[in-house]
Amino acid sequence: MPPKLIGPYRVMETLGSGGVGTVYRALDRRTNDPVALKLLSAGPALDTRAARRLAREYETLADLAHPNVVRVFDVGVFQGYPYLVMELIEGLTLRNYLDLRGAELLSPSGSFSSPRARALPDDSESWGDNEEDSDDEGGALPFNLAAFSEEEPSEVGFEAGPASVRALADAADEPDTGDPEDFDAGYEVPDPKVQLVERRIQEARTEDLNRPERMGRLKDAMLQVCEALAYIHGHGLVHRDLKPSNIMVDEDRQVRLMDFGLAKFLADDAGLTADGRMVGTFRYMSPEQILGEPLDARADLYSLGVILYELMTGRPPFDAKTPGSLWQQVLEVEPAPILGINLKGDPQLARVAHKLLRKEPDDRFQTAEEVYEALAE
Repeated sequence: MPPKLIGPYRVMETLGSGGVGTVYRALDRRTNDPVALKLLSAGPALDTRAARRLAREYETLADLAHPNVVRVFDVGVFQGYPYLVMELIEGLTLRNYLDLRGAELLSPSGSFSSPRARALPDDSESWGDNEEDSDDEGGALPFNLAAFSEEEPSEVGFEAGPASVRALADAADEPDTGDPEDFDAGYEVPDPKVQLVERRIQEARTEDLNRPERMGRLKDAMLQVCEALAYIHGHGLVHRDLKPSNIMVDEDRQVRLMDFGLAKFLADDAGLTADGRMVGTFRYMSPEQILGEPLDARADLYSLGVILYELMTGRPPFDAKTPGSLWQQVLEVEPAPILGINLKGDPQLARVAHKLLRKEPDDRFQTAEEVYEALAE
């Protein structure tokens, strides 16, 4: 059972759980507004890296306001459990949204008829390439909150602010350290037979990918993502972890860019962490991100190109059995032509995707505004 109260927030129900925490629908008792509250595990199970990312996400987004960027409201520690409070977004990840057919989009009540995705992506996705758009709701909790349900709601142990989250992480662990070899541990080796079946299924799906109604939704969503990127880039931020599971679409078909736990200000060295560890999700990393070079907005645009390529072909531009092999392809190999995989794909969208995937940042679109204009042609 979840806790009844977390600071000023009344927990209503569980929205989803992941490797490091659980997301709840909650009510802010001060305003009576519904919110999404992500509660991390505590004690020996505390993921200190996730806790620091939680504080960073709050500090990154606290002063931002854009219709296509998720809003955050609060961060702190409740009885040893770090939490983040943000805008409640009930909808689907971008990939799941585009997988729906027209009849499935709306229920009689006007909301998505398909199961809703969790309001916050699982933090663990950012540290491996096996990126999935899971819509799991509820399920077994990764840590035991049963004791809280047996006690009367209490404010004891409640502390707000990003400093409290960092202090908890510092007390539980040394500052983040890591080894590039750690990335191999989370990389799933594809089965060749499974890959062959998937490719054959993909060939049969190209007609489904090109449904006019789906392509209209794809272009509209990409335009909204461009607006979100233009806004954050204009505020000196690089997202660094752009992928379909970090893009949500609500029942009004409004896109929200999510999960800014890896975001960096352009004034900082946005390539590596302080200890030299690479950050991001393997499949969506730009060449300069792989090389650990300082990043600018064009790294996010490369990731946008990977997303567009995937959504037009049903497969990633690069695929390999190991991270090293994947990175070698990203650095040295040109992706297969989209229109060679999807013969009836949209030529203009294909051109945009391929330009976004150029190896050299100078050869790509230079701003999200330029991408928007190209998509709108």
